[in-house]
Amino acid sequence: YYIRKGDYAMEWLTKIEKQVLHWVKDIPHLPNSARKWIAENIWWVAIIGAILLTISAALELLAVLGLMATLGTVASTYYPATTFVAWGFVTAIVSFVFAALQAGLLYMAVTPLKERQKKGWVLVFAAWLISIVGLVVSAVLTLNPFSFITTILFGAVFAAIWGYLLFEIHGEFAHLLKTKAAKKK
Repeated sequence: YYIRKGDYAMEWLTKIEKQVLHWVKDIPHLPNSARKWIAENIWWVAIIGAILLTISAALELLAVLGLMATLGTVASTYYPATTFVAWGFVTAIVSFVFAALQAGLLYMAVTPLKERQKKGWVLVFAAWLISIVGLVVSAVLTLNPFSFITTILFGAVFAAIWGYLLFEIHGEFAHLLKTKAAKKK
């Protein structure tokens, strides 16, 4: 998966990828057989994740529509009620956008992951980064210190596990494109 000159998003992703690879080089690694198995089967995990994120995005969209309907009712004429409904509307839209972005990236990653192309790994990596940003934004939008701390803690554990497994299979995807490109020539 080659970076075109001026493709700033890919350059940025590559810089982050190299930095994270530097951070994880000294941690304990899975056995080669486990890494190979995860790399061979990550595509169906991406499908499951994409389906769950699509369901989440659909529910967030329903929440947005419900909150839009609430804004026009007599019950929301009281100022604090309108503020809470409007804030719920904002948080639901933000959650919808992050879930939809992650789901889209995971759906796009399925075929390249089946073919063990670096592109598939990069798409899952981008979805991971978006999940981290979404986690922080959602935690801040709760406006509640307890919710902020618990969201960050549980989200960090999930992000760490996802990141660990993702970077454990990094080598299974990195070198395959060069051999395929050489065969095409």
